[in-house]
Amino acid sequence: MKARFLHGAALWTFLFAATLTTGCSDDNDYKDVDGQSPTLELASEHVRTLTGYEFKIAGKVADKDGIRSIRLQSSELYLDKIIDLVALYPETLYEYDLNYGFTIPDETEGDEFTVKVTVTDLGGRTMESNVLITMDGDYTEPEIISTSFPENFNIAINESMTFNFTAKDDKALAYLELTIPGLDISERVDVEEGETEATFEKTITFPSDGVGAYIMTVRAVDAFDNVVERESTILVTRLHDYSSMYLVDFEGTDNALLTDGDVWGVPMPVERMSVLQYRARYYSAVENTPIRFVANKDNFDICFGDDKTNPRNMTEVKENIQPIILPGKGYYEIIFNLESGEYTVTPYTPTDAPIAIGSKLHYNDQEYELKMGFVGGWFDGAPGWGGPKNIHELTQDPNNLYRLTTELTYSKEDSFDVNITPYHPDGWWTEPAWRFDGANESFLTGVNNSSKRVPPGKYTFEFDTHLGQSKLLKKNN
Repeated sequence: MKARFLHGAALWTFLFAATLTTGCSDDNDYKDVDGQSPTLELASEHVRTLTGYEFKIAGKVADKDGIRSIRLQSSELYLDKIIDLVALYPETLYEYDLNYGFTIPDETEGDEFTVKVTVTDLGGRTMESNVLITMDGDYTEPEIISTSFPENFNIAINESMTFNFTAKDDKALAYLELTIPGLDISERVDVEEGETEATFEKTITFPSDGVGAYIMTVRAVDAFDNVVERESTILVTRLHDYSSMYLVDFEGTDNALLTDGDVWGVPMPVERMSVLQYRARYYSAVENTPIRFVANKDNFDICFGDDKTNPRNMTEVKENIQPIILPGKGYYEIIFNLESGEYTVTPYTPTDAPIAIGSKLHYNDQEYELKMGFVGGWFDGAPGWGGPKNIHELTQDPNNLYRLTTELTYSKEDSFDVNITPYHPDGWWTEPAWRFDGANESFLTGVNNSSKRVPPGKYTFEFDTHLGQSKLLKKNN
């Protein structure tokens, strides 16, 4: 009885093994090609991670006989995953890109673990490799903490610019990089091992044939390949884009004419509309006023005017510059583009009404005349800040009612710090009014509390209510 049982058991075992062998061959039409074990090229044999984060085990699997399965095992991580390629794909795979993600549970204890990767081909042959998992990963991107350049800026061809940015990382930086693909510019600074903060600094000269708009990318990469990037748009032009431009309304190119005691208003600032595009609004008090434009308040080093060799176009070539002539008295708008050289000169008549100085006003059954003047200080005889009941009166120019003037004396250096406001017999603040902004040498309709220092001397003050422009000019006597 016992013998029969053993004989039957042996027969059953034989039949079961035969079924497995035959099934494998029939289901997959398997035939040996090279009889070699599979190959596995791991992307990395050492993966750094942290609890609560997913890590990847990646690599390239290949076998000429066909791949049956890939198994990943780690008893310490309670990982036992079989990727059954025969069940997953209808056709036999001879190559497979492994990219398996696994998240380390938050409660996992230990500093390092091993994951065994076993590849089995259709012939039953295997290949094993180990991946070391250590808990010293970094998932925090570096940070770019400062740059020497704005998000969008202009630069001229053949011009050099020094680019500077600083980055930091919580563990370790690997390198800093600046690229401008459209100009084939790529600069990299490698960071010393273990350093957590570093600075990129490179001087780059822009090519002479690179006019156009380009994207510049700066990036910081840490030792774990975490990346932070910042993009800027660079407009490369034939000429430099000047943030400030000034109008000069007199003959001569002696720098002393720009700096000879005038406190502000000569030369006169003009508006930058966009990159290389400017607009000046100007009142010509006489006929045939000559004007040019300079990029600096105190010198003619960079100057633009009409082109002798190509009239009605603007040039910066010194020997070709001639003034732009404003033929008659009155207001003009001049729009010019430094890149194209195009400019237009358009006379116009203001649509806003001048202040009706001398007109009759009424307050508490008393009549008084409208006057405009300074409240504030600190020139000789300044009224101080007692209010518009006491003002330093401004005179209206009969030839241009938008123009208000006065004479000021400074016996010692002191501040120009005023409001322009209407007189009021009871000291009320009324409109129109302007507040001096010393930082920008202009008058604003809002409140600003900056002033400007003025050297001792006698001065003529001018203010144009239409243009909102003023001058403080040194008197010669």
